[in-house]
Amino acid sequence: MPIFRDTYAENMQRDSTEAQRLDEQFDLLTENIGYLLHPSVRDKMHPHARVADIATGTAAFLRNLAHDWPDTILHGYDISTSLYPPARTLPRNVTLHLLDARKDVLVNLYGQYDIVHVRLIAAGLTASEWGRAIRNLSRLLKPGGAMQWEECDFANVRHLPGRPYSTTGAASTMGLMYMTAMKPRFDYGWNQLVTEMRSAGLADVHTEAVSAGRVYDTRTRLTANGMKAMFAWARLHSIRGTQGALPMQHVEDLEHRAYADIQSGCYVTYDIHIAWGFRPE
Repeated sequence: MPIFRDTYAENMQRDSTEAQRLDEQFDLLTENIGYLLHPSVRDKMHPHARVADIATGTAAFLRNLAHDWPDTILHGYDISTSLYPPARTLPRNVTLHLLDARKDVLVNLYGQYDIVHVRLIAAGLTASEWGRAIRNLSRLLKPGGAMQWEECDFANVRHLPGRPYSTTGAASTMGLMYMTAMKPRFDYGWNQLVTEMRSAGLADVHTEAVSAGRVYDTRTRLTANGMKAMFAWARLHSIRGTQGALPMQHVEDLEHRAYADIQSGCYVTYDIHIAWGFRPE
């Protein structure tokens, strides 16, 4: 059970189905980004490096990193254990813990990590919480350590026709509904990383952006993965009776038509933003 306010669970279920979707999403985004760690951040890795992954979820980042770095110390942190894999299934150098990035981190964690990594935490932060979260997490870095952070510009998701006769109506309708509801979260984050990293005292801060679906062969899977998230959100709020939520029959009808859009060649596009910086020596 979460010991902090779990804003992610306000809009998404933390269950095995969502865990599978998140693992797939992680792999697809990584393939489009082109790396797990930016080369300048990867330079900070060494056989006994210490790495913290924040909002670790299913620990996908750490499980991937452990393959190439079996002797490193890899710690995952999240506000809930609900998506954590069983400890027996994790690589021996991966351990998972509780932490709320919005709150001051424990002093005994200051300066403990060579690399701090964060991916897709926007759904859990309000506009006013970004600066504090980045300052909190920068304190985890050793002198000379690196922070890498990836966020998507979900506020500008578009569903486009991939073929001359592709349909996009239902997919676009669902995308607009979801993004309108999540706009207070998704309008921020990706566009604040560089400024807030510098304000937190990090140096040599850089950013780059790549298009989701840059790798053509990922487009259909990435589009379907996002659709799973949006309809899981719609179902959750329909069941809860949230004001303005669609009736379940409407949700199911729209879902059937949205997946027909994908089958016709409809694909999703948005920008993935990667920022990285370093704690001064």
